[in-house]
Amino acid sequence: MSPDDLPRSPTGRVPQWVVDEAAGFAVAPPAWRPDDVPLPPPPRRRSLTGRLAVVVALALGGWWVVTAVLPGLLREVDAPFLDGIVAGRVPEPTAEVAALAAEMFLTEEGRDLLYRSEPELLGAAEFAGRCDRGDAPAGQSGGAVGCYHTAAGGLETGGRIVVYEPADPRLRGFVVETAAHELLHAAWNELTADEQATAVAALEPVVAGIDPADDLHEQLAGSVGAAPANRATELFAYLGTQVWQPGGLDPALEALYGRFIADRESLVGVHTAFEQQLDQLTTEYESALATFEGRQMEQVRATMELDADTDELAQYRATIEEEEARLASLPASQRARSLLSWTWRDGTALPQAPADELLADARALLARDEAELVARTEALRATGEEILAEQTRITTVRVELEALLGQLVPG
Repeated sequence: MSPDDLPRSPTGRVPQWVVDEAAGFAVAPPAWRPDDVPLPPPPRRRSLTGRLAVVVALALGGWWVVTAVLPGLLREVDAPFLDGIVAGRVPEPTAEVAALAAEMFLTEEGRDLLYRSEPELLGAAEFAGRCDRGDAPAGQSGGAVGCYHTAAGGLETGGRIVVYEPADPRLRGFVVETAAHELLHAAWNELTADEQATAVAALEPVVAGIDPADDLHEQLAGSVGAAPANRATELFAYLGTQVWQPGGLDPALEALYGRFIADRESLVGVHTAFEQQLDQLTTEYESALATFEGRQMEQVRATMELDADTDELAQYRATIEEEEARLASLPASQRARSLLSWTWRDGTALPQAPADELLADARALLARDEAELVARTEALRATGEEILAEQTRITTVRVELEALLGQLVPG
């Protein structure tokens, strides 16, 4: 039978058992469903609103993973090729931080590390407590002027740099050196264990050859404190910013520094120039103070001589006046016969002559010397005013220098 000749149901469909039987297959027809057996309910369909809610929830979840979780994880992956792919892996620096990077002579890797460390340059008030150490009283930084903090836990495990920035612009070199020091702590964490071992092997002989009187030893000891494990990273940071030898240090060590610092000689030059600047200011003050003290001592000596000469001349005047009074008391005939001789205070000889004549010569010498005393007194008054003004200037220089040096220690 052709399909068109097969019996059909009232709906026009051909049951499968009819087709099978027409083809020669004996198939028992399926039992008819009793009318009293209910049909299973059709599957429930979600409403359009419900389906949209699910889609939105999934989208939000994916957005959170992509924008919050994944970037945070990828920012910490040691894979430089991600820097241009993962948004926020290298934060856009502020103009202040970008300028600091240039002054530190950093390589591209060094700049990226600095920017990821999101450095903060803080005044004394803001810096207080930000670099507290366990071996220092609460609220004090144990002499620290900067620090590299590593976040504890969380999706972002990178460190943050905090630097104390004095108010006086003359101390800019101090800020640059401090920031570079902290950056090298961050760089130390980027090195493999083998690279760190290579660095330490090269650093220890260098520090051992530095003059024991050099401040670096005291700085190093203060930074290591009661944590000997910190010695390696402190060596890397201190020598990296303060020590340069012609041609550089050990080539393997310079290669490690070279990953982060493009011109380490110039960076050390920042430290050297800053130290020389402070030395020059101190030397200028000490030189001015020595000159002032010399003038002050000369003023004291000249004043003492003037006082002594004044007293001596007063005695000569008194002697002249006594002789004049004695002669006046004599009869005229006896006064005419009176002869005198005298050696003046400066050694001038007054040979024997009539008393009236000799006393007149003595009076002339007395007038000469008194006029000289007046001139000397005026000169000492003028130099005394100059010395007083210089004392005021020297005091101002000292106060300013102490204030400048005091800014090197926050708080």
